[in-house]
Amino acid sequence: MKTSVINVLRICHYLSLDVVIGAVASSWMFWQMPDGQSSPNSATLLILGISTWIVYVFDRLLDNLKATPNDVRHEFYFRHQYYLQVLLIILFFIALALILFLPYPVRWFGAFFSVLLIGYFWLLHKKPADSAYHYYKEILTAVLYALPVFGSAFAMKQHLGLGAYIAALNFVGLVHQSILVFSVYESNENPNAKNLARKIGSTNSRIWVVCIMLWMGISYLLADTPYLKQVFFVEWLMALASMLIVFLPAYLSVNQRYRWLGEMVFWLPLCLIFF
Repeated sequence: MKTSVINVLRICHYLSLDVVIGAVASSWMFWQMPDGQSSPNSATLLILGISTWIVYVFDRLLDNLKATPNDVRHEFYFRHQYYLQVLLIILFFIALALILFLPYPVRWFGAFFSVLLIGYFWLLHKKPADSAYHYYKEILTAVLYALPVFGSAFAMKQHLGLGAYIAALNFVGLVHQSILVFSVYESNENPNAKNLARKIGSTNSRIWVVCIMLWMGISYLLADTPYLKQVFFVEWLMALASMLIVFLPAYLSVNQRYRWLGEMVFWLPLCLIFF
C-alpha cells in the first residue's frame, strides 16, 4: 500500500501537478490583495492551473523532440508521450471552454500572454539543442511562469499600491531563485547540462540565491498594509526555504528530493488562505 501511494505521488510529480498547485496557490495570494479580503475568480484560477499544466507537459515533450531524454522525468514523458499528447488535447479544449466564464479584463490579459507564450515556444523550437540560448532560457521561463500568476489577478484590480507590485516583482525573483537552485543540482548531476548555473558557476549561483533571500527580508519593511506584511513574510519564507535547499546537497540529491521540496515551496501561500 505504501509503495502504491509513493508511486502515485511520483507520477503526479513527474506530471508537474505540484507545480500546478503552487501556481494556483500563489495566484490566490495575489487575488486577495490589497487587504486580504478579496475573493478570486474561480474560472480564472482553474484555467491558470490547466494552462500551467499544458505548458509544462508540452515543454517536456518538446525537449524530447530536440534531444534524447537525459533524466527520469523526461524518460517518463518519452515512454508515455502518446497518452500525454491526448491529455494535452483534452486540457486544451477544457481551457478553451472555460474562456467563456472569464471576466473580460482577464481575457485580454490571457490574449496578451498567449502571444508571449507562442513566441517563447517558437523561439525555443527554432534554437538548436546546442545553442547558447539554452543557458539563459531559465530567466525567460521565470518571467513566463510568474506573469500569469499575478497578472491574471492584477487585471481585475484598479487600485493597487506600490507594495503590491513589489510583491509581484518579488515573485518573479522567487521563481528565478527556484529555477537557479534546480540548475545547481542539475549541473552536479549532469556535467553536460546547459543551464544558467553552468554558465555563471555554482558559487555565483549560490550567492545570487542568498541575495534574493536577503532582498525578500528587506522588502518586508516596504509593506503598507497588514495583508502585504503577511505576503512579504511568506515570500521571505519561500526564499529562505529555497536557499536552504541549495545548501543541503548531500541529503537532497538522493532521489531528487531537492526537486520535490523546491516545487512544494510554492505551496507556502496556502498559509494565507487557510490560516
